Amino acid sequence: MEEQEKKKKRILVGPSKLIFLVLLVVSNTFAWFIYATKIDSNVSVHVRAWNVLFEAGDNVVTDMINITVDSIYPGMDDYEYEITAHNRSDVSASLSYEILSARILDQEYITTVGRAALGQQPVATDLTSAQLEAKLANDYPFSISVDVSGNVIALGDGEETYTLSVIWPYENNQDDVDTYWGINAYQFKESNPLDPSITLRIKIIITQNPD
Repeated sequence: MEEQEKKKKRILVGPSKLIFLVLLVVSNTFAWFIYATKIDSNVSVHVRAWNVLFEAGDNVVTDMINITVDSIYPGMDDYEYEITAHNRSDVSASLSYEILSARILDQEYITTVGRAALGQQPVATDLTSAQLEAKLANDYPFSISVDVSGNVIALGDGEETYTLSVIWPYENNQDDVDTYWGINAYQFKESNPLDPSITLRIKIIITQNPD
């Protein structure tokens, strides 16, 4: 009789511990999903217009653009930030840009040109603008990219647009990676509710072309 009672106790205790462990794993794994349901999913699109005028002796126009994305999570609506340049001068111009720095959650990167803009000497961990751009596009389950509608802006009434995009699709066949970064994004906002999840500093360059 005592041996039968012991067997019954083992049967009752074993599954309860297993259920507790399963619940613990599930609650951690899907923390990012719970967080995502709390966030307003409105698309954030910002547009800024330029009137590019070249005067005598001036052949380069630059601007430092600071871009922030408050929250990121799998399945977020695509984020876009647009800068439209209008050429009101009588010469055409070439368009380019350089990424100066980026912070993704608690990871911060500074490029060699970004370091120079701060008046500092480069350090061994600094990336080039092209290297950082490739990292932002390929090293995360979300992609961060900068596109220019054209390399040359026509004279007179030309118009070209710079577009920065952040895209994190819900289904991209990277469940483990999505979960890892989703949990990181959730924990970052829990610890830093007033800080944006992504911060980028970009230098816009518009150069007058020779006559």
